[in-house]
Parts: sequence; C-alpha cells; structure tokens
Amino acid sequence: MANTVEEAVVRKSIRVQAGIERAFSVFVEQMETWWPATHHIGKTPFEAIFVEPRVGGRWYERDVEGKVADWGTVLAWDPPHRVTFSWHVGPGHDQPDWVCDPDIAKASEVEIRFTAEGHATTLIELEHSKLERHGEGYEQLRAVFDGPGAWITILEHFAKAAEGEKA
Repeated sequence: MANTVEEAVVRKSIRVQAGIERAFSVFVEQMETWWPATHHIGKTPFEAIFVEPRVGGRWYERDVEGKVADWGTVLAWDPPHRVTFSWHVGPGHDQPDWVCDPDIAKASEVEIRFTAEGHATTLIELEHSKLERHGEGYEQLRAVFDGPGAWITILEHFAKAAEGEKA
C-alpha cells in the first residue's frame, strides 16, 4: 500500500520555560547557538545561521571561510507566533552528503508555531510537511526526520538555549 500525504508529515512539540517573545527570538535570531553543529550542508561546519525576517527571506548557513549554503526560504513570518520555511535540504543523488536543491517544487515545508502558556512558558509545535516533494526515497527521509537525532533533538537543544542553558 502506498504512503499517503498524511504519512509524509513529521510533528514534534516541546514546552520551554521562556516567554513567547524570547522563544521566537532565540529560534530565528540565535539559531547557531543551539542548532547541532553536525547538522550542516557546507563542506565545513557553520559559523552562523541566518533567517531573513520577512516572507521571501533566505534561511542559510555561513561557514568560517565565508561560504554560504542555503537551507530554504521564509514562507510565513508572523512574530512571535509562527514562522514557516521551505526546506530544500536532503541527501544528494547517490551521495551521503546533504545538499540544497533550489527547486521549490521539490522542497518540503517546516512550520513552527509558538503558543504562550502564561508569561513564562511557551509551547513550540513543529510540523515538517510535504516530504513527498523530495521525490523517490521520501519515506526514508521522513523516518530520518522522525527519528532520534533529528527534529526532537533539535527542539531539545533549542529549549535549553531558550531557557538560558548551554545547548
């Protein structure tokens, strides 16, 4: 039986002990402080990660040599409640390294919602959808994103940073 579009979605959530404005700010403005250093697409680890704060803005990494590698584009920008990115990153054809495919038709989407639960707690909900756009092998890609070391681990690192701990 073929996988359905619904099965091509990964959903994760986490609560952070931080106000909604701080949580959003740490997520989009301080990503390199909490994003796992092993999760990069350039030849060398990133030095900084940028989210240009507007619809149509770039989401990309820059390494120590100044080289940039795109990850995606900002599709929705509603601070401090929501940000959505196109996700252009996946394994290269016949190679283990992950690369950026600039074709928007082959990009999945990552939506992050921030919901205040009082003045000092925020619920973060992440939905990585439209994985089938990555083409053949997207089921394995979904399993990677849903597994350990992927979105849940990334959100745990984010939570530590948003709560003022070292990620």
